[in-house]
Amino acid sequence: MRNVQSPPTRADLARELLRYKMLEYSDAFASAKWLSGMEFELWTGADLVDPSPCQQYLISLSRECRVIAEIAGGWWVNEDETQPTDNNGPVFVPMARWREIHGNRDSEHQP
Repeated sequence: MRNVQSPPTRADLARELLRYKMLEYSDAFASAKWLSGMEFELWTGADLVDPSPCQQYLISLSRECRVIAEIAGGWWVNEDETQPTDNNGPVFVPMARWREIHGNRDSEHQP
């Protein structure tokens, strides 16, 4: 009997597409594997008001990534203490955890 692997779900595919888009952004703008703080920049880019012409790409990509994240059910982060990783790369976290991380960062950066 052969062990048949089930095909990836829409969420699985969306998760990998989101990771690819985020890595592509990092490489294009910083020639880096994972730009520090990029997950926050990409998330908040969709909310920019009165952007400069050079920010238009960020806004467009940010909005696209948010849609993909909704399908994927989460967001990629550089690190998350609740999900330690051995590979020192980005970690996919569920949307509720991402909103918590993002909210904590916002409260830390408030005057």
